[in-house]
This record gives sequence, structure tokens and C-alpha cells, in this order.
Amino acid sequence: MSLRNEEVITTSPILISKLRDKLIKYFDILAVTALSKSEPKLGIGLKVGKIKDEASWLPKDVVVVDGGSSVISLNMGYIGICAAIAIHISKDRVINRYIAEPLIIPSDPKDITMYETLDQITGVIDKVREALVFELASDVAKHTKPDLLIIDGPLIPYSALAKKVVSSRDEFEALRRYRDAVLRLLKVSSGEGINVVGFVKRPRSMFLYRLGISDEATYDHVYLSRIMGPGEFFPNPPSHLPASEALFHEREILELVSKINPRFTFLRFTYQTPPYRVDLGYLSEDYYNVLSYLYLVRTREGIPYPVMKADEETKLSRKLMRELYEDVLHHYISKLALSGVKPDIIPVLPEYGW
Repeated sequence: MSLRNEEVITTSPILISKLRDKLIKYFDILAVTALSKSEPKLGIGLKVGKIKDEASWLPKDVVVVDGGSSVISLNMGYIGICAAIAIHISKDRVINRYIAEPLIIPSDPKDITMYETLDQITGVIDKVREALVFELASDVAKHTKPDLLIIDGPLIPYSALAKKVVSSRDEFEALRRYRDAVLRLLKVSSGEGINVVGFVKRPRSMFLYRLGISDEATYDHVYLSRIMGPGEFFPNPPSHLPASEALFHEREILELVSKINPRFTFLRFTYQTPPYRVDLGYLSEDYYNVLSYLYLVRTREGIPYPVMKADEETKLSRKLMRELYEDVLHHYISKLALSGVKPDIIPVLPEYGW
């Protein structure tokens, strides 16, 4: 059967019914919890900002950088893939694309048995992918000198990046590479006067609670959904994030945050989507003007157009990876056959369930 064929799954109707009952009860409790919550309160003296209808700043050149990663699970081991792309937009038109050399982990096929579990290889992939994004961002920023550079993802390091699953040489090297790439972008952007922001579509932060700005231990974007409307942002002005052990538990991330001194705010684009976090790096332009531009170029999906464009072009979907795998498997078999060797494809076949 071709890997392109749709997989047909038949699940027990009784199991489906039991799962549905469990989920209904679970969501009933969530609903009761939500109804019992008091009106959200913000710290004294803090206010929600509002974006005006007209644009206050229109950058001529914008570069947005995004990364993607995936894992191919074979009988002989895991193969991790990392990629990054930068899109150069000038006067609302894509004029160029810059693609980093994709990376395969482990780089030496002889080490394919190095990672025994998915968690182990994912711990390395996440660091390498983020490093690749920041490295490409620095290179393209120096080459194009845009008015605005957007990272599709956080500028603020998150503690999971410092998590050491196997404490291997590759894992330590990946973390060092990520740290160096972040600091290099800070140096390039401040040296060239390039505005840099990170756009976080899936924020899992509780900065507001831990900074004492909110009184509820819940995710920031969920909390602010009850306060903010479209075109509004908070904190206003954006808040600095201190290098505090209460916020960052890993020493390497704590040291990195202290060096980059990041700021953040949340901007809401539509009622159908929660507020997204905007991390602010070096800015030569006023933060309001940058937020105003992001809001102006929003799409119907509630995502700024440059971010959506980069996201589309770096998505390593399951379907794409299966098609790529099927292509290289054919190449593998052909190479062995032409060498007069009876092809043994068991090692390179997908692990059951991939």
C-alpha cells in the first residue's frame, strides 16, 4: 500500500462513547471553574493600550524568519530534520526568499542509534531549530538591512530549551549554538539599527501572574482574552522581563535573559482568536508604531500577513514528510539494486505507527 493512501482507522464505538462521556464531564468542570472566576483585575496604574485605525508606521522592507522540524521514525532509529526560511517583503510584495541549509540529526548516519526515545531526539531538535532560525535571521538582516525583522516564535528563551534529556555532547552543543545565535542577532540588530520582534502564536507563559500583574494563575493569553478586544495590547507600555529564578529555572536560560533584557506585550487581533504575545528586541522605532503595523497587516485568521506567509512555507507536515520519505526510500532501494546487493529495507522502513 502506498504511503500516500489515507490511513483508515476503525475505533470501537463503545470506546468512543466512553471517551465522549469522560470529556463532557471534564469540560463541565472547566465550565464551572470559568463561571466561578471573578472579574479579572490588573495591577494598579496599569492600562490597556489601543491601536488606532490608521497606520502610524509603514516599514518599507520587512523580513520574517520561521523554522520547522520533524522526526522520521525508522526501525533502525530516529532521524530529526530542521529547516529555516526567511522571506523578504518590500512594499507588500515578496521579493526574495533565503533558505538555510537543512540539518539532519544525528548528522552522521553511523550515530542513528544514539537516541532511543522520541523525547531524547526532540530535546536536541528543538534547540537546533531555534538556533537555525536566529542564525538565518542575523545573516539576512546583515544582507538586507530591513526596517523590521520578525521572528515567527519567541525572542524570550523558554526553560524547556535548556532541558537536558540525555546530557549528550550534541545536546550541550545545540544549547550553546542557540545561545550564541540569540546574542549574535542582538548584536547585529543594535549595530545596524534594525527593529526586531518575536511573534508568539502559541504562548504558554504565565508572566503576568509571576510578575504580580494579574491575580490568577492561568496562561497570560487566556487571562487577557477576558479583558482585551481587537486592536488592544497589554501591558502598556510593554513590560521588561527580569532575569529571575521565579521565571526561569535553568541557569543557562537565566543568564541569556539577563543579557538580552527582553520586553513583551500581548496584542489582540480578532475576537475569534486570543491575544498573541509580541516579544520586543532591539527597537529604534517606537513600540506603538511596530504594534500598529502588525495589527494593520492582520489576515482574516488574525495573524499578521508576513508571519502567516513564513509559516506556510516552512511547515513540515506529516503528509509532506511521508512523501519525501517514500521518494528517498525508492532511491535507497535503487542504489542497492544497482550495486548488485539484495536490498534489505527492514532497517529503513517506518516504525509501526509512524
